[in-house]
Amino acid sequence: MRHRISASTFYQYLSCPLQLWFACYGDQKKKGIVSPIREQLFRAGRAHEVVVMRDLGISPVLVDCEDEQQAFQKTLALMKAGKTIYQGTLIDGDWIGRPDILIPKRGRSRLGGHHYTVQDIKLTTDLTDEHRYQLTFYTLLLERIQGIRPRYASILNGARKTIRFDNTEFLERFERTLTEIEKILAGEKPPPFLSGSCKDSPWFQACIQEAVTTNDLSLVYKIWRNEYDRLREAGVKTVTDLAHADFFRLEERVRHISSSRLARLQQQAIGLAEKTHFVIEQPELPVAAVEVFYDIETDVLSAPPLQYLHGVLVVRHGKKESRAVYKLFLVRNPKQEGKVWKRFCAFLNTLPKDAVIYHYGRYEQQVVADLAKRYGAPRAALERFSRMIDLSRIAQRCVLFPTQFYSLKDLAKYLGFHWRHKEASGLNSIAWYQEWRKNKVLAVRKRMLTDILEYNEDDVRATRVLKDFLAGVKM
Repeated sequence: MRHRISASTFYQYLSCPLQLWFACYGDQKKKGIVSPIREQLFRAGRAHEVVVMRDLGISPVLVDCEDEQQAFQKTLALMKAGKTIYQGTLIDGDWIGRPDILIPKRGRSRLGGHHYTVQDIKLTTDLTDEHRYQLTFYTLLLERIQGIRPRYASILNGARKTIRFDNTEFLERFERTLTEIEKILAGEKPPPFLSGSCKDSPWFQACIQEAVTTNDLSLVYKIWRNEYDRLREAGVKTVTDLAHADFFRLEERVRHISSSRLARLQQQAIGLAEKTHFVIEQPELPVAAVEVFYDIETDVLSAPPLQYLHGVLVVRHGKKESRAVYKLFLVRNPKQEGKVWKRFCAFLNTLPKDAVIYHYGRYEQQVVADLAKRYGAPRAALERFSRMIDLSRIAQRCVLFPTQFYSLKDLAKYLGFHWRHKEASGLNSIAWYQEWRKNKVLAVRKRMLTDILEYNEDDVRATRVLKDFLAGVKM
């Protein structure tokens, strides 16, 4: 059985080569369920594309045939007519692609006095490798159909700016990756290579199980692909191999990885093997009588995304004991987002000036900046936000944890913290929030609201657990 190649094939490979193999040859019983929210996110992405094109005055012809061959024939007819096309279908042999926009340009091709380039609409700001592979794939597919390969493709980014991409500089890398993909599609099973995007795959648990069973080197957190490949070429294929290797011999055998980086990777491997952490830099955290642990929940399916819950754990340190109180600022109706934001800012202003706000990851900083821009914020609140401390940066810089990932859940679980809800996640919180708002059954609404608030409260309590750990470690 021959397997087709599409842009998503490259996405699967880049996420984890083994994920692609599982998709083709894996036991379907081991395949996880794709969250309904992810399906809604896909549809929301399509809606975003339509809004962007409307706002920018782009009026392409939509190809909406369900049958692939009919969609391709309609796309080909529109291409011959020189139309700008949205969601066209390109097919050549085993290759199939659906670029967002096909744009006609002057220059002879099999189509006549014009040829096509491709443009995709993205929510991200930067052009990523994933985008480069996708655009190169579409460009080569266009070449097969129109007989000419356009040099440039582009994305419309989240700021609605066009970023051009010269595919000639990427072709060699694309061809090498394509060769590896074709081996996998032919049945060759690759070793796992874990990355953060693995968690989005329905094959995540199968990939993790494979990596753990084989003690694969990819279990080392944030090992880069080129580092992984060079270590394997040197015969270092497992966590144990790296942990027990003689460092000076390892340095001689592994080229193009600096000594300091190699030492860090080996120390991470030792931590995984011994199930312990290492402090590599003393964390520097301020001492304050009041600490605030902050987490935001966002409904990304709303347009624009709705910040529906600001949750804080306020910890007041006394002479004899500390008191922790969870406070929430919930948006019950989207129209209240600005009002709830202002109430949250007003609450912060009631705290002592030297109160410290902690959060995990860059997201809170991005949201705060956006909300302040849209709804305004008191100067005192803006000053507090500017001093917020991101514990993820401190954790990654100062401590080597024996975990495959550095999400708050991974680190807090290692430190002994557990979320109350077995299915606690940001995506499920969105699903609970939407159900809470739409459902008319009081008992269901009550359960959904409880799940939302407990999840957020557990997030901020987990943030406190991590902060207390970092404040207590010593070199």
